[in-house]
Amino acid sequence: MQTYLKTKPVWMQIILFLGMTFGLAATFLFIGTFIISKITGINMMTLGDISKWDPSNPGMFTAIRGMILMQFLGVFLIPSLLFAYFSDPKPGYYLGLRPPFKAAFWIIGIAIMFLAVPLVEYFGVLNKQIHFGPGIQQQAQKMEQDAAKTIQFMLGKHTLSNLFINLLFIAAFAGIGEELFFRGILQRLFIKSTRSPWAGIIIAAFFFSFFHFQFFGFIPRFVLGILLGAIYWYSGSLWPAIIAHFVYDGLILVLAYMNPKMVTDADTPMIATSYLWVGALISAAIVGGLLWWMKNNSANSYERVYAGDRMETQDFTF
Repeated sequence: MQTYLKTKPVWMQIILFLGMTFGLAATFLFIGTFIISKITGINMMTLGDISKWDPSNPGMFTAIRGMILMQFLGVFLIPSLLFAYFSDPKPGYYLGLRPPFKAAFWIIGIAIMFLAVPLVEYFGVLNKQIHFGPGIQQQAQKMEQDAAKTIQFMLGKHTLSNLFINLLFIAAFAGIGEELFFRGILQRLFIKSTRSPWAGIIIAAFFFSFFHFQFFGFIPRFVLGILLGAIYWYSGSLWPAIIAHFVYDGLILVLAYMNPKMVTDADTPMIATSYLWVGALISAAIVGGLLWWMKNNSANSYERVYAGDRMETQDFTF
């Protein structure tokens, strides 16, 4: 009889999952970068140094997208699918890749992410006012600048074809990969560990934001992680969270396409800041109401999700 990972203590599952992720990520990124370098003729040192990226070189766009593909496969997709395969006889069901309890949850999930934009933008403004101290502040600013350069490079070509390619490589890859990784696996494990859906959602959202390594956007991304986690939990399906994630990122890409200043100046807000706090309050009220509706119409429960798992006394709690 096969023993599945979900019957093991949670701490062991988390260590195995992270170990599997780091191993596959290192393998894919190294081999992938080597192959991409050979295909494009751009050496690996140049690929690893953002300051040396040349927008006039068509091969550079191919190389960067290839690296994004390797990250999607090696960091998010394959580790999540493999871990689910070794965890449950029905890997797709384990990951939450099943229909939601109600068809309305598809629309509600998307609506929450759309309507949360003023609230998220407001938290972004507050986050940028936080000072971490001289040393940390300088390092955080450098990481933000590197991230901004990557986005500027990817969105630099103001064409419809480039927009559609970015919708795939940025929005779709993030929506699928990050939701499988952070919600499909980590949130599931953290909820089991804490015996509390909301504790697990918040912990997973913290790591979701932290591992983007953009600390001036930590709070808004943390809030987005919580919303996506709640959409997944109440709908009983990862699909609404994946679609909502894709739609949110896609919206940002479309707005950047319509307003190129958002690409060249990372501080350009999506919404005018004059009365942003008012919009944030309205946004919070509506989003809260939609989450309350989802909660009241959800058939999900801790017992339902973990009925097939053997509860271990060795599981740690937070």
